[in-house]
Amino acid sequence: MPGLDVILAPALAPDDLVGLELHFLDAIATRDTPPVLLIYASPGRSISIGRYHLFGGAPERDGINVIRRLTGGRVVGAGNGWLGVALILPILPARTALLSEDTARLRNLRPEQVINRYARGILTGLRALGIDCFYPGRDAITFEQREIAMCTFEADASGATLFEAAIAHNRGMEELVHDLERIDPDGALSCRMYDAASATKVVRELARDVSFDELAGAIASGYGSSLGETRRRKLTAIESADAQHRGDALADSNWIHGPAAKQTLTLRNRIASQLGAIEAAVALKADGTIEAARLSGDFIANSPAIAELEGELRGRPLDLASISDAVAKTFGDNENNNSNFFLGAGELSNLVRLIAGVN
Repeated sequence: MPGLDVILAPALAPDDLVGLELHFLDAIATRDTPPVLLIYASPGRSISIGRYHLFGGAPERDGINVIRRLTGGRVVGAGNGWLGVALILPILPARTALLSEDTARLRNLRPEQVINRYARGILTGLRALGIDCFYPGRDAITFEQREIAMCTFEADASGATLFEAAIAHNRGMEELVHDLERIDPDGALSCRMYDAASATKVVRELARDVSFDELAGAIASGYGSSLGETRRRKLTAIESADAQHRGDALADSNWIHGPAAKQTLTLRNRIASQLGAIEAAVALKADGTIEAARLSGDFIANSPAIAELEGELRGRPLDLASISDAVAKTFGDNENNNSNFFLGAGELSNLVRLIAGVN
């Protein structure tokens, strides 16, 4: 079983974080670096939007910053009061590297099963501190049915997986709701209402202050228990420099606005989803076939699959049969597509109906 490098970064700037994740995705895909567990905190008060959220607002307002992840999923808290976890490892075999189970048996894991396995280190670490939390499914880790952490993951085209989690250290989802109202007064970003009955945080459950070192150390030990040998180390000068370079380049590309900066599409359909809401937008040619398509909102999927699906839709008529064929080609359960995943719509038929505009 391969070892795992563990890096603690108590003050990692958001742009440097994304740059560092991009660096490790490439280095791990080419086997230049062993799998990495990065446990970090970032300065400032922030909200973290997913890869597929539409956002056209200001990146900062009233002292609150907006950052965009490489992974999909819901809007979550970031910065002061949140502990971040990023586990970067090879995709093959079938998103199960480092796991002790029989990989042949796990070739077609559902997304929530992948999250379950990669979240085990967090569960173990929090339980060691005295918080008997669980992963009930989808994207949340809970304690007594109150959400204490959110999980998501990405499998990129280079051949590596990024699993991310945001742990409510001394700020939680109930504070996020108020921050979101200030940064996004028009309500473009969806988020359910949270209170003390539906969300919690580490310091609340332990009834004491918990330092970054204590919480990060517990999580690191938890992954050591579930994934095997770990090695603590610091970032190298090359890693830090490349992270800054990549992060700056991504920021200069208007990454924060993401899909909102691209072509405006005309036809829209929106559904309530397992994680919040998902929207499909298309532009049609004069002959009624699809010129371009875009999915946005609260879902978790590998970015190559979303690009593949949007490509498959181009040139097709906007009807159920044609859309169903495109979705099946992209996400169908067969040995050629077992690395593609989509979490948030439930059955794939719901995704088909969303794109086709059938309620």
